[in-house]
Amino acid sequence: MKRATFFSTLIFSVLAYAAGAQTFGDGLVINEFMASNDSLSGIVDPNGQTEDWIEFYNNGNSTLNLEGFFLSDKPDNPQKWSFPAGASIEPDGYLIVWCDEDGSQPELHANFKLSKDGEFIILSNPFGEVLDSLTFGPQETNVAAARRPNGTGNFVMQSPTFGYNNDEATAVVERLSGRWKLAPNPVSTLLSLNWQGDDRPQLRSIEVINYAGQLVKRLSVSAEIDTHDLLPGMYLLRLNTEKGFFVERFVKY
Repeated sequence: MKRATFFSTLIFSVLAYAAGAQTFGDGLVINEFMASNDSLSGIVDPNGQTEDWIEFYNNGNSTLNLEGFFLSDKPDNPQKWSFPAGASIEPDGYLIVWCDEDGSQPELHANFKLSKDGEFIILSNPFGEVLDSLTFGPQETNVAAARRPNGTGNFVMQSPTFGYNNDEATAVVERLSGRWKLAPNPVSTLLSLNWQGDDRPQLRSIEVINYAGQLVKRLSVSAEIDTHDLLPGMYLLRLNTEKGFFVERFVKY
């Protein structure tokens, strides 16, 4: 059934393209990426590993079925990795692909890694048409390259926003001597939030993100977070402050 749906989508796309419509997948862009990620970023994959990642954003007005779309780090091999069945992205939505050469893990994992020293990324549709591509130079650890304005602009270096609007991040990453502590972790119901260090930054918003980079829920600013309605699994808590974004991991059981 999934295969039939995929080919039906392709047939419809061919007809639309022949009628003068936009390129199949037009509006899908590489929106943000991090080629050097360590534990200080707080961004980890479902196995708790700090891997390279690429974020995609859908500028379009409809959900895109990404089965058969391609992603690569080699200009001479643009079809190096293909999105699997079931992969999709909603309008004004975000999607994360982990670049770690480990397709056995949950979520989306490409069969290549990103080089901290710089390289190439290319995204193309099932017809081989290039939707987006870029070449980047040496990267700083835990600093993301992100489009500003979000979804359309040029790439700038900033604090990572991982599944969120790039315009909300600080353009220059500010180093702080502290971090947010979540307890208990793993958590069953109530999760306490405490700052460990000097100069506690003021919280502006709190969001729960799943490991596909999708927003699960927005929360009011509070020292306690109610997780009773979350399904068991690993999540990222994104804390927006006047000093920029902080990302912490927690497990719901």
